[in-house]
Formats: sequence, structure tokens, C-alpha cells
Amino acid sequence: MSTPEERPGDVLSIVVAAIDDESESGTFATADLLRVLRRDLDPPPTHEELTAALSLLALPGINGIRAQGDAWQVADPIDVVAQRIHYLAESVADCRHGYGGTLHLADDEPY
Repeated sequence: MSTPEERPGDVLSIVVAAIDDESESGTFATADLLRVLRRDLDPPPTHEELTAALSLLALPGINGIRAQGDAWQVADPIDVVAQRIHYLAESVADCRHGYGGTLHLADDEPY
């Protein structure tokens, strides 16, 4: 069971894995994705949690997915998306804690 702080990351992780699996077909619907994800996380993600993860991935600076009518389409490769999210997390940590490129979120535990 994850903490409330970890839960968005857990949801994002299974969303990204499912999207990566769907990259062959190229597009997927939110409802279809939610059905797939309900068996991969306990407790299952809510529609709101899924929407938050998809919205994050759809941000222009992330460019992991893009809206395609009522569906989503894979945009950039998942490795590129992960790198962008990592750089953003480092920027926040650097601003707050001044770690100069090494991401630390709690005391001396590197992430």
C-alpha cells in the first residue's frame, strides 16, 4: 500500500506501462485504459487519478500523449518522456533544496 504522496506515482507508472504497451496501436480511449488498469493496482485507480496522470502526460513540456478526438495518441517515446519528467523533478528539488543536479527528496536518501 502506497502513501498518499506515492499514490500519484504508482498510478502514473501503470498508466505509462499501459500506454507503452499500446504504442503499437497508437491510440487508446480513457475508458478502455481504466478497465485495463483496474486489475494492475490495488486499490484500483479512480477515473480522477487516471485523468490526472493523462493530463500530466499531455502537457506540452512532457508530450507523452496528445488528444485525438475522444481518444489519446502516443506522442514521444516513453524514454524521452521519462527524461523530461526527471529533469522537471530535479528542477523542483534544486530550487527547494539546492542539490545541484542530484535529486534528493528526503534527508540524505537519493531518489
